[in-house]
Amino acid sequence: MSTVNPSEAATPLRQFLAGARSTMPFLASAIPMGIAGGVLGLSSGLSEFETLALAMAVNSGTAQFVGFALIADGTSWPAIILTTAILGLRMLLYSTILIPYVKEVPQRWRLLLGFGLIDEVFFVAIERLRKGTLTHSKHLFFLGASVMLYVPWMLSTVVGMSLGSAVPDVEKLGLDFPVTGMFVAMLAIGLVNWRVGAAICSAGVTVMVAQGLPYNLGVVLAAVVGAVVGAGCEWATKNRAKVKENVG
Repeated sequence: MSTVNPSEAATPLRQFLAGARSTMPFLASAIPMGIAGGVLGLSSGLSEFETLALAMAVNSGTAQFVGFALIADGTSWPAIILTTAILGLRMLLYSTILIPYVKEVPQRWRLLLGFGLIDEVFFVAIERLRKGTLTHSKHLFFLGASVMLYVPWMLSTVVGMSLGSAVPDVEKLGLDFPVTGMFVAMLAIGLVNWRVGAAICSAGVTVMVAQGLPYNLGVVLAAVVGAVVGAGCEWATKNRAKVKENVG
C-alpha cells in the first residue's frame, strides 16, 4: 500500500494557508511592535509617508527601530543605510541554509520570497524542510508565511501613526516586550540546530558585551558576529561531510 506525503497531497491554496497559519502566533509580537513603530517614526521626525515607506522597504523590525533611533540622533543617511544593511546580514546566512531546499523554485519566485524572508519565516520553514514535510509548492508556503506578518505589520504601523502624539513616551508602554518573547521562542527552536544556535548565542553574547557602544552599534556588531559564526559553522559542516564522503 503506497503512502502519500501530506505536503504533496496539499493544494497550492492549502500550502499558502499552511504558511499563513505557521506565522500567525507571531502576530502577538508584530502588531504591538508595528504600532510602536508608527508612533516612533513620527516622533523621530519622519513624515507619515516616510514612516510607512521605511517600514515597507526594510521589512525588519530590528532595522526599522535602529533606523528610527539613528534618525532621531541626527545620523547621516549613508550611515543609516549602511547600518540597516549590516543588520540584514543574517539574511545571507538564512539564504545560504535554504538554497539546497529551494533549488527547484523559479528564480522570479525566489526574488520575491527573498524580500519576505525574515527571522520568523525562516524558523517556521527550516524545520519543515529538514524533516521533509514541506516538499510541494514551497514558494506558496513561504508566501503565506510572509504575507501573514507583512500585511498586519503595515496596518499596525498605520494605526501607530494615527495615534501619533496621543501616546506620549511610547517606549515606556512595554510594547517592545512581545518581541523579546518572540526571539526567546526562536532561540529555543534554533538551539535544536547547533549551527543556528551557535549564531544566535554568539550574537546574543556580543550584543550584551557591546551594549555601551553609541548609536546602537552593539546590535550591528552582534549581527555581523552572528552571521560570521553561522556561516563558519555551515561551512565546517559541509566540509566535514565532504571529507567523510571522500574517505568512504
